[in-house]
Amino acid sequence: MAADDLTKPLGLSSPGKARSWRLAVAFIGGGVVLAAGAGAVWFARDPGPTATAAINAPAPGDAERVDRTGAIPKPADTTPKTNTAAAAAATTPIDPNTPGLIEVKPAPGSGPGLTEVGKVVIYDPSKPPPMALASLPDHALVEMSSYGPLPRIAADGRRPLDVYARPSGPNNGNPRIAIVVGGIGIDPDGTKRAIADLPGTVTLAFAPYGNDLDHTLADARSNGHEVLLQVPLEPYNYPQVDPGPKTLTVDATTTENLDRLHWLMSRLTNYVGVVNYMGALFTSETSALAPVLADIGKRGLLYLDDGSSPRSVARSVATGRAPFLKADLELDTDLTAAAIDDRLRLLQTVARERGYAIATATAFPTTIDRVAAFAKDAADHNITIVPLSALAGVDARAALQ
Repeated sequence: MAADDLTKPLGLSSPGKARSWRLAVAFIGGGVVLAAGAGAVWFARDPGPTATAAINAPAPGDAERVDRTGAIPKPADTTPKTNTAAAAAATTPIDPNTPGLIEVKPAPGSGPGLTEVGKVVIYDPSKPPPMALASLPDHALVEMSSYGPLPRIAADGRRPLDVYARPSGPNNGNPRIAIVVGGIGIDPDGTKRAIADLPGTVTLAFAPYGNDLDHTLADARSNGHEVLLQVPLEPYNYPQVDPGPKTLTVDATTTENLDRLHWLMSRLTNYVGVVNYMGALFTSETSALAPVLADIGKRGLLYLDDGSSPRSVARSVATGRAPFLKADLELDTDLTAAAIDDRLRLLQTVARERGYAIATATAFPTTIDRVAAFAKDAADHNITIVPLSALAGVDARAALQ
């Protein structure tokens, strides 16, 4: 990773060449938002009315069947309203054992435009429905604090890492790749694009400073995305280079750093782990990092080192403290499409050689486009895209103490 990448702030502007979230907003704000709804195809018949084909729309009860990662359902006011074809499909009972495509007559009032004459929904019961994940936490996994809810291991031993993980299915023997896209919650347009355009197998990392994080989390989980929390750690040249409020620093006491960590943790729920944001200095200091990783581990979370600093001692410090993973590369140090594609090819090479690989990225428009295209074609190249938690066992040096 380039040196400049160690100085990119989280939600704040910074001097010099630092890639900031404000730069992310500039890039994302200039992107073109696609108006076509994912999963819906429009067929024209001549002469005659058009028909809406919704492929893989969940049948009645599928939402409950696939929501296996949380005990409490999503609040009603956060239910996505964009997939009107899927909503219409759920209004007519469907036998999941029926082969072939099924024409569904939308019920009156099932969705905007779907009650017009000539509109039908096509459902393919032979394919699995989209996976939706719970957006409210299991109360057994919540520790209430003065700042808000904190994750904890349940009395029966269940960890947030396990309960909130996206089910990935059995290992099919293909090289596995986990891609973590960060900066979620900062820019509304970029956040919406990442949630909607990236497949649910791509893990999303939330910045703790975003507005309306609870609804953003609900949207992300409804679209099947596993979630991480980005935690700002001290970089070199701090505070001239500032990751954001409540940054953990090497000069702070352990009590002060854990207090800051708990404030950051309370901004979000239903995440499986923590990933550093910046932190080249902090991750090089064992005495500062060790109690932080111990707290992360005792709360049943994994820790992902983003791989940005060659001086990081996180791998050795995590031993006996927390499940550990380290990213192999960052996809968008160069924001051109060709450069991102080159990095994705390199990621494939790493995965084929070792059996798995991990990449990080930021929710820039070009990044989202290229990662979405890569994920769409991955199976054709015998590559499996998995949520980060699916790799928690392959690089972890020790179980929780």
